[in-house]
Amino acid sequence: MEHREIKIERLSDVCRGEFQPFGQIMGVEDGRPLEDFPHLSFWTRNYDLGAAGEELDGGLLLCKRAQTAVTKMERHRSTAEIFIPLTGQTVFVMAPAANEESIPDLSRVRAFLLEGDLGVGLHVGTWHWPPIPLGQRAKFVLVRKGELTDPTDMHDLDVELMLLL
Repeated sequence: MEHREIKIERLSDVCRGEFQPFGQIMGVEDGRPLEDFPHLSFWTRNYDLGAAGEELDGGLLLCKRAQTAVTKMERHRSTAEIFIPLTGQTVFVMAPAANEESIPDLSRVRAFLLEGDLGVGLHVGTWHWPPIPLGQRAKFVLVRKGELTDPTDMHDLDVELMLLL
């Protein structure tokens, strides 16, 4: 059997155009983000998932450390989301979906440590706040299914949720 050597290339050293015949490199902050806040930046359509007839989006979420207390929560009533970590450790605060309620049930709020080796999928309507990095930043691939124009319900909490490790 013939042997052939193949040089291993660092993906971070490969330009996007070179990789195009294979697919698309995920996690590249390219162009202006759709949303840009002190605590996060979000680029939609970071990868076109090409699902015919479905609204499906692979975006890039860059979470920035702005605070460690949670004073707001959000939900998407028509959109499920999958958060796949690329870099960094984060704390993800959420409450179960309750689409008939206009506010999150604070007695059911939980905070989960994401260490970079597992991602999470959120049900439609799950109350949450974007992952909070333990370092300065963390990156996620954010896959959304449903109405991508689904408005975000924001709720200002009447308490400040302090995170304890």
